[in-house]
Amino acid sequence: MKSLTTILLLFTFTGSGLALKPDTTYHWKPNVYGMMFKEYNVKTSDNYTLKAWFYPAQKALSRDSMIYYFNKKTEIRPYKINKDKKPTIIICNGDAGNMEQLLDFAYTYSTSGFNVLTFDWRGFGESQAFPIDTNYMVYSEFIIDYDAVIDFTKQIETVDANKIGVFGFSTGAFLSFAIATKRKEIKAIVTRGIFSDYKNIVTRLKEINSNDTYWIPENIDDFSPKNNWKNFTTPIFLIVGENDKRTPKECSVEIISNVKSNIRELWVVENAAHGGKLAPEILEESLFYEKTIRFYKENL
Repeated sequence: MKSLTTILLLFTFTGSGLALKPDTTYHWKPNVYGMMFKEYNVKTSDNYTLKAWFYPAQKALSRDSMIYYFNKKTEIRPYKINKDKKPTIIICNGDAGNMEQLLDFAYTYSTSGFNVLTFDWRGFGESQAFPIDTNYMVYSEFIIDYDAVIDFTKQIETVDANKIGVFGFSTGAFLSFAIATKRKEIKAIVTRGIFSDYKNIVTRLKEINSNDTYWIPENIDDFSPKNNWKNFTTPIFLIVGENDKRTPKECSVEIISNVKSNIRELWVVENAAHGGKLAPEILEESLFYEKTIRFYKENL
């Protein structure tokens, strides 16, 4: 099923430039992987409804069974689990597409002993409509969304509320760092392609393409790594492509050098870029999962 993975990731990552490009249609759902999952609607504190998919820790199916579900398209694997509480990884989207692009992450982590929850920001996927200006790079309301998802996840019966990790890439990496700063119940964070703050990344993006417009909310950098790393103590693993021009490796080096975490790791992936077929999780797929699974197992 890895060919499906590659198609999904390339379809959604290619061309992402840190400006918002939401997709409100799910072209694929977890049933095509033969995964057990439940759909949930999560309410935010400002009364928006977010769509979330929860994947309990589960055994991988045989190749023949996976092909069966993929060919059926609409059939859903029966949700049969025990009530043991497991460590849980919350994976957030970046700035484009929707959570369908997270299917491979969800499959790999949920078949490695973790519960996984993915969700869509307001205005993305089947989450409640929200007026998004595609010149914006982020909305501060996404922090409200992340807060609501963490609160909801902690209430799921198979979730160990003391063992929650987060993962995000690009814009999602920024937001994951922000929520890990804010919520001390987050015990581990993995980021891919993070940046230090929006002020400097906007300047860099304009150097790459001066014709594009990049707007940011006022005070969004109150949540930035640069303004919070002095108090950041959560175990953290930063991954970045050696040739990433949008969220360059220097940002990850700066962050890893300044956080106060006792456990902190950095992996600069040779020959990798920011997205598409040269994204770290595509170029070094096996090693990417080997390293991140090991990190989560050691810290959750």
